[in-house]
Amino acid sequence: MNYIWDFDGTLYDTYPIMLKALMKTFEELGIKKGERDVYRKIKTESIRQMIIDWQLPVPNFDQMYHTFEAQQNKDSFPFEETKATLEKLQEKGGQHFILTHRTVDSTWNLLKRDGLDSLIVDIIGSDSNFPRKPNPAAIDHFMNNYQLDPNQTLMIGDRKLDIEAGNNAGVQTVFFDLDYFKQDIRATYFINNLKEMVQIF
Repeated sequence: MNYIWDFDGTLYDTYPIMLKALMKTFEELGIKKGERDVYRKIKTESIRQMIIDWQLPVPNFDQMYHTFEAQQNKDSFPFEETKATLEKLQEKGGQHFILTHRTVDSTWNLLKRDGLDSLIVDIIGSDSNFPRKPNPAAIDHFMNNYQLDPNQTLMIGDRKLDIEAGNNAGVQTVFFDLDYFKQDIRATYFINNLKEMVQIF
């Protein structure tokens, strides 16, 4: 099996850091927003969509947020089950790829720090010049470059756009549902803990 993973909120528990940086940005810009509303918006959609829908000041908001988030990046860690799950799936012959809205280098740096880099074949990030999810172009690149069989390939993510990207690329999909928000998600499989990946496959 070939596993294409989202990073934030799927392999790494980064949302607390992201939310903290977002709330600090709102505070600095004098914009009042509730933490719960912000979290739901970025989990069910994306930060980019939030900026558009809430008509936040561009590019000030985005730049300020990324500055605050980068300062706290060292506090971002993988989920407790991440390493064992990746290792067990690899032992079964699986290979792992990452498709993220982070930069490639920042993703590799976190993986290296936590001893996970040797488990990952390749990463496509925000600086890889592909359209953002749910556009399937990045997944298509993995498929073509590594000659992956779509019937043996999965896109795993914690947001609707991850699942839509996988569906658009014609691969199987796994929705990692931690929040139980009621959404219309059309995934092949649903999990609530990464360990379930080993049981399914």
